[in-house]
Amino acid sequence: MFNAGAFIMAAASGTLVGISGTLALYPTQDQLSAAIASEPALCAKLVAAGLEIPSPAEALEAFRRAKSSDQVTLRLGECSKNTMGPGVQCTVKYKLRASWKDEGDGVVAFSKGPDGWQVVQVQ
Repeated sequence: MFNAGAFIMAAASGTLVGISGTLALYPTQDQLSAAIASEPALCAKLVAAGLEIPSPAEALEAFRRAKSSDQVTLRLGECSKNTMGPGVQCTVKYKLRASWKDEGDGVVAFSKGPDGWQVVQVQ
């Protein structure tokens, strides 16, 4: 016969053991700092992969050029390698008019060319 109480106790015990093991092996802030100090390349994987991300000022300037407006505002979010072409794609919050109350959400692709950063709004 199925014993629900025993099943619940076994599940709870397994969950507690898993959580305890994770916390016991979780590195402390001092351990992380020591690891980064001894091997700085651990934090440079994105740069080593050739992932160049525009500064907020560069991104704003390129986005304004693409939209042909000086009223555009842009806030960069997370960036990752562009899956559809060269460069990076970043989540952004933007306004096309300074007088607008709400910002729009989108995804913008950036690539660096001889004339500076180029922008394509993906979403």
